[in-house]
Amino acid sequence: MGSQGPGSQIKMPISASSRERCISAIERSLDGLLALGILVMAVSMAWQVIGRYAFGRAPGWSEELCRFLMLWVTMLGSAAVLRRGGHLTVTSLLDVLPARARVIMLALRDALMVGSCGLLAWQGWLFSELNSAQDSAAMEIPMTWPYAAIPVGSGFILLMVIAARLLGTPFLMQTEDGEGVL
Repeated sequence: MGSQGPGSQIKMPISASSRERCISAIERSLDGLLALGILVMAVSMAWQVIGRYAFGRAPGWSEELCRFLMLWVTMLGSAAVLRRGGHLTVTSLLDVLPARARVIMLALRDALMVGSCGLLAWQGWLFSELNSAQDSAAMEIPMTWPYAAIPVGSGFILLMVIAARLLGTPFLMQTEDGEGVL
């Protein structure tokens, strides 16, 4: 058992490829959940339209279900597209910065995202707990379920930002000349 010198590397218990596979599996799972959520929303809305115009009475639960699913799809979808560069970005400032300043600016962006998502997850959890005694009007489920989308989605966004930095595969943005940046 030798001592580790200043130049030796610390071995991680999980290899980078295993971490990448794990994060990719989470992204694929999110994609599946999103597809299911959008499908249920579409069927629910179709059922509401059919109920209203064919039977003269729309089910009360379908609109509420769509509203709750929209919240979940929005929050989980934000996490799902993060590493693929799926968010709208304005790179005007980044385009004119030298490479070193660009790296610093992107690290600052990531730090702000981590702080914002951490705060949103924490406050979202508190808000979800605060409304746990309240039931929804039509489906009569605890309001904890729709409000839980905020801390859960924020947690997944936080995970994706941290994973992108730790894995060395930060999410990409395309500049005007087609160059990918962190």
